[in-house]
Amino acid sequence: MKIVIASDTHSKFNYEVPEADVFIHCGDWSFTGSVNAVTKFNRFLGNLPHKHKLYIPGNHELGMEQNYSLYEEILENGTNIDGKSIEIDGIKFFGTSTTSPFGKWAFMLDDEQRKRFWENAPDDIDVVVSHGPPFGLLDTVEGLEIEPGKLENLGCKYFRKYIERVKPKLACWGHIHDSAGQMTLKHWDYPHDTLCVNAALMNEKYKLVNEPITITMEK
Repeated sequence: MKIVIASDTHSKFNYEVPEADVFIHCGDWSFTGSVNAVTKFNRFLGNLPHKHKLYIPGNHELGMEQNYSLYEEILENGTNIDGKSIEIDGIKFFGTSTTSPFGKWAFMLDDEQRKRFWENAPDDIDVVVSHGPPFGLLDTVEGLEIEPGKLENLGCKYFRKYIERVKPKLACWGHIHDSAGQMTLKHWDYPHDTLCVNAALMNEKYKLVNEPITITMEK
């Protein structure tokens, strides 16, 4: 199965999406989640040729947090996997919009809420899609230091524990524009590792500088 992943496009839809079986958007497809923005995102999804188009909202989708059912209805050209598990050709996907608190944005859970969420998230998953990153994995911003010479990790420690416990084949997110890219989390006592992808297309100045990331996954 070929999967193409994007995140943090913030109402820009003029980027090329490679061919794949599954398109995933990890959230922040708008700036504030206005009805106009969600309508444009739905049109964008409808124009994609991909058989399966999965999405979750991000912290910028304030309008969707306030009018969740309405926005799901508008987004008829995609499948919302926020808090849901689905199976496509034998591969199991699970998604969540959850992020750590930062300002007055959407879908943010405090420490105890995130702990409960990830402890109760499904175990039998091949692909986990989140808006926010796990702790220590593609979750830093250049210049944001916890001490001189050491960048601050902004991800969720409970999401990190979930990945280490469940060991999905693919974990993807966005949110932290500066850490876009991919890396492998090794599981020395397990048949496969976890490919980790931060699919943010915009940089910290909200300019489109990256391309969607394509990966191939075996069942």
